[in-house]
Amino acid sequence: MNKDLYNKIIDVPKELLDHLTICFQQVPNSDSSVEGHKRNEELRSSKNATFQQLERIDNWFRYYNGNKEDAPYILNGGDLMRNWVTNTIKGLRDTDNFTKTIKNDYMPEDPIDKDFLKDLGPLASEFDASDMTDNLKIKENLIRINDLIKKII
Repeated sequence: MNKDLYNKIIDVPKELLDHLTICFQQVPNSDSSVEGHKRNEELRSSKNATFQQLERIDNWFRYYNGNKEDAPYILNGGDLMRNWVTNTIKGLRDTDNFTKTIKNDYMPEDPIDKDFLKDLGPLASEFDASDMTDNLKIKENLIRINDLIKKII
């Protein structure tokens, strides 16, 4: 499921980037050895994250056992970051599942043969068979034609 989302780049909202800046300022003695320092700087400089990074952040929050007032929690963005990451991952997965369901349920399984389209003559000329959407239109037209032929016979 997640393999289709790997390397997908997600823009971090400006509000969250501003929040990360505030979080960074709340820990004045932070250096690169403090957990969350590098991540905070990376996210603010790149303004985006990959799906894998979001999963790592989600995992970090899931297994964090310290206080919400500790530097690592603050530097990682606190509750706002945790909620955004959780909701973003869920949204990406739901969208991916929905897309796969639509493709499985409504898109033709077999690509339409170009020779077959040539045999259709003028009927096929209004479509460009290279596009899946057009393939679906052709398949729907063929179903309608078959239904009409069955009614005539």
